[in-house]
Amino acid sequence: MTTFKRRLVFVVLLLSLILGLAACLPAPEIPINETPSPTPSTIPSGNTTSAPTDEVHPVEESVGAEASEEIIIVPTLAPTATPGVIYDVVNQVVEATNLYQTRFLNLSVADWINLAISLGLVLLMLTLVSRLIFMVLMKIARRSATPYDEQYLKAIKPFLHWLFSVIILFIATIRLQFLSPVLKQWLGQIYYAAIITLVSICLWKLVDTIRLWYQEKTATLAERSRNEAAFSLGERAMRTLIVLIGLLIIFNRFGINISALWTAIGIGGLAISLAAQDTLANMISGVIILFDQPFRTGDRIEIQELNTWGDVVAIGLRSTRIRTLDNRLVIVPNRSISNNQVVNYTYPDPRYRIQTEFGVAYGSDLRLVRQVITAALKDVDGILPDKPVDVLFMEWGDSEMVLRVRWWIESYVDARRSTDRVNDHIYQALEEAGVEMPFPTMSVELMNRDQEENPSSNERKDDE
Repeated sequence: MTTFKRRLVFVVLLLSLILGLAACLPAPEIPINETPSPTPSTIPSGNTTSAPTDEVHPVEESVGAEASEEIIIVPTLAPTATPGVIYDVVNQVVEATNLYQTRFLNLSVADWINLAISLGLVLLMLTLVSRLIFMVLMKIARRSATPYDEQYLKAIKPFLHWLFSVIILFIATIRLQFLSPVLKQWLGQIYYAAIITLVSICLWKLVDTIRLWYQEKTATLAERSRNEAAFSLGERAMRTLIVLIGLLIIFNRFGINISALWTAIGIGGLAISLAAQDTLANMISGVIILFDQPFRTGDRIEIQELNTWGDVVAIGLRSTRIRTLDNRLVIVPNRSISNNQVVNYTYPDPRYRIQTEFGVAYGSDLRLVRQVITAALKDVDGILPDKPVDVLFMEWGDSEMVLRVRWWIESYVDARRSTDRVNDHIYQALEEAGVEMPFPTMSVELMNRDQEENPSSNERKDDE
């Protein structure tokens, strides 16, 4: 079944429901074209002064009732029951054919003719006007510089068709004079809620289009993953705002006291905030982290006070998930991150300088050592060629001269593997160059107890 057929079935079922309700509910007692006015026959005989009071009293009661109901029910504008030219022509035709008193299913011949006119109006608008409007919108979208306008219209096309259908049904239903005011009021509220719902869905689809635009603007996957947390938070906020505004408009239409609802929400929010202070503190810290962006998803960070470091997997409102090098997932509350120092090894520049130390024997040629190490590290995989390799003489050791080698790599992720490769090349290069790398030694002199007590006797033995 095509979309048009589904909408047509929906229209027929809805009109059938309206007919059933109109047949069950009593028709309006006062004709629309007539204006009731007091006549002498309505005034009781013998009491001429009480007649105005009897006529005005129901009006005062209705006004008082409306004033009291305004506290709970927000007044809505009722459709104006003013017959148009088509109604006048139909009534004249019916009166000319003497079918004015003929009724079927509690409806007159004029009512059936007007119902057929409304149904024809609905079919005409659905088949021609809605398609024409959509074609014009598509032409305007194709002339746009970006493809997102056309994609957005294609995404909301079925909802726009339903929106046009509801609006057309609203116009066609309101013009039916045989419907009671109560039924018209409820149908108007239902149409209003449907229109607000469809508009909210179109705005929801607009957020999806914004996401497509964001994914295209962030060319690389790494850049997209860094901003994904903040964008997801903004996306959820926009969707929540759309739903909240739509519900508030519908509540206001159906007479729900929004002020009292906001008061209840405020009191409940205060109670929740007092009971969940830590959770709220973590959520506030999470929002600050998402928008301040000291680190992003995929960055390698270290929280020194917590002795935690690894790659950021996800940033949530309450906590941040960090995966360590041994594949452990550490969940850190955002409040703890905000209150401690965070070292980011990836952002804004992922390049990282690492170092290693070793010792050479006293008497070694330091110039030769520097040349050998610098030449050996040129071929090491992972060392940035545009950055210098520093060989520094740091201190005098107990049995060696301590040197420090510093070099740059592309990312901190490769730090340990790069250190392993550099140490291996340094050792092989110094071995081939004949540079001695001493290990710590200790000279121990052993003496027996007699020698300690009589050192002079030992000297005499040595003289003999």
